[in-house]
Amino acid sequence: MSLRRVVVILSLLLVGACAAPPRPVAPPRPPAPIIDPDSACLKDLRDHHVVFEPQAPTPAGTCSVANPVKVKSDGQASWNRPGVLSCSMARSIERFEAQVVEPAAMKVFGQKVVRLIHMGTYDCRTMRTETSIAAAANGQGSRGGRLSEHAKGQAIDIGGFELADGTVISVKKDWQGAGKRSDFLQEVARLSCEHFNVVLTPNHNRLHNDHLHLDIGPHRLCGY
Repeated sequence: MSLRRVVVILSLLLVGACAAPPRPVAPPRPPAPIIDPDSACLKDLRDHHVVFEPQAPTPAGTCSVANPVKVKSDGQASWNRPGVLSCSMARSIERFEAQVVEPAAMKVFGQKVVRLIHMGTYDCRTMRTETSIAAAANGQGSRGGRLSEHAKGQAIDIGGFELADGTVISVKKDWQGAGKRSDFLQEVARLSCEHFNVVLTPNHNRLHNDHLHLDIGPHRLCGY
């Protein structure tokens, strides 16, 4: 073997010996954890200081409620009595209180709302119409009809608000006419259409003369 060939072979061996060892291949990243939407909603309520109690799942069927909770305070104001709602509806009310009700109260009255006065949340029933009310009054039952969003825990009827100084703003007494109380209710109703799919006020019909109906059902109607 020629001297030149020996030198080439030795050079190649030295290069191979000095080469950096191959880098280890990083293991694949584990898949992102799947977040349970029900748990995520409950966590969101806690993070926003909503006072509530998770409820046992309602039986599947006509009046089932998705992820039901019993709310005592929406994080901004206490409630006149606890109300059962779907977690999604409770979250919508919390945002509505924080982004609509409280700013409107500070703007009009210079003080906070400390109590939300509601007239009903979950209720396994069909929609109330003037026809169904008349039929019930005549002993003919409700005549069926489309299921109310109350029956799914996706609706609330708000009758009024109490301010920090004890003043009560009533939909029944203060909706009509001029003045700060009416201005406040009108602004709350108008802006609530940004947070709920259906908003019904005393302007809608006589069945809503004493409350604001707010729901997150599949239909859309800003009846302000």
